[in-house]
Amino acid sequence: MLCMGLGLVEEHTLPDSMEIGSSVLATWTIDKGQTAGFARLQLRFPSGIVVEPIKTDGASFTFEDQKAKFIWMDIPAAPSIHVSLKLTANAKFSGGEVRQWFSFIEAGSRRDVEFEPHVISIEQSEDPILASSNSWDPQVARNFNMEESDIGQMTVEFSGFEPGAFMKWEEIIPKDCVFEWESNGNPSIQDRYGDTLLLVWQQAPSVPSLQLSYRISGELSACAESVHGTWHTILNNQPHAVAVPAIAQMDTAPSSQDLALSEEVAISEVESGPKKAAASSSAPRPHFTVPEPDAGIAFRVQIMACHRDVDQLWFQKHYEFVDQVDAERHDRWIKYTTGSHNDYRQARNARVRIAQAHEFSGPFVTAYLRDERITVQEALLLSQQNWMP
Repeated sequence: MLCMGLGLVEEHTLPDSMEIGSSVLATWTIDKGQTAGFARLQLRFPSGIVVEPIKTDGASFTFEDQKAKFIWMDIPAAPSIHVSLKLTANAKFSGGEVRQWFSFIEAGSRRDVEFEPHVISIEQSEDPILASSNSWDPQVARNFNMEESDIGQMTVEFSGFEPGAFMKWEEIIPKDCVFEWESNGNPSIQDRYGDTLLLVWQQAPSVPSLQLSYRISGELSACAESVHGTWHTILNNQPHAVAVPAIAQMDTAPSSQDLALSEEVAISEVESGPKKAAASSSAPRPHFTVPEPDAGIAFRVQIMACHRDVDQLWFQKHYEFVDQVDAERHDRWIKYTTGSHNDYRQARNARVRIAQAHEFSGPFVTAYLRDERITVQEALLLSQQNWMP
């Protein structure tokens, strides 16, 4: 394989796959041009690969924490350098990526060039018993749950992938649909360009399944039914893609919070009896008030939305949440929010803190222009705040 960067050309003979217990010779040739003085070639190998130096071309060599380093205090004057390693796959090897960097000095400053990563997959045994035990069957499932009239949760779950293998997820989300991550699966790379959201895992985690979830808002029916994606991975040393279409039908069932509240009210009425119910009806109920209109753009954290009216004590009892909670009625919903922030990042940090400390089913950031609720994307544009998920 040939890789280029800053005028440097690198060629290597890394294998595409290795069997447990096997060894191979891998070589690197770097056309370094006029590079002189200090230089370093660093290679990071996946877990389970052990390396031994064969040819160093005058460099000192170390291998530690899966990183092999060739270091030249004064790189050879020849136009090209040549090094080689013996690679051995032990029992811990399950496939993964080799990353490669070359560093050198130019005009008194260090320059770093990262060459294209190379994936080494685990080679399946020809033994039919072993082959069947290591067979993979990539599957992707998409689910959508409408939480409010303008907000819903999208969930995508991957299963049947090979641990350590390369994975990529491309999700198409229309620009006018606002989304916010709830759980992104900790990818190696995350980016968004145009309508495309890109996630890359250089090494798939060693788990039975990987679940991603995010909230989407806007013209909800059009947004949810337009979202679609494609999952790419390596299967038996060959690229494999699974297309995941848009949802066929939106789930408009009552939210889990509504069901929980309904059940609790029913139980409370049975336990209280007529006398207690009468006493309760005569006592003043501590209702919430709609927060005062903000002077401009404000970001708040919504912690719950339902069709029932609850009070501050309810949040203290069920979630141990003692911060001020405000309520507002919107499209037949009662939406409960907390805090008010001029800066989106402050609101997002508050959301993370609340999600970690309390068992709300996914708090998220909302936005307001004075007393009118708007989308987060509109608020970011109006307040000239730059943010990319």
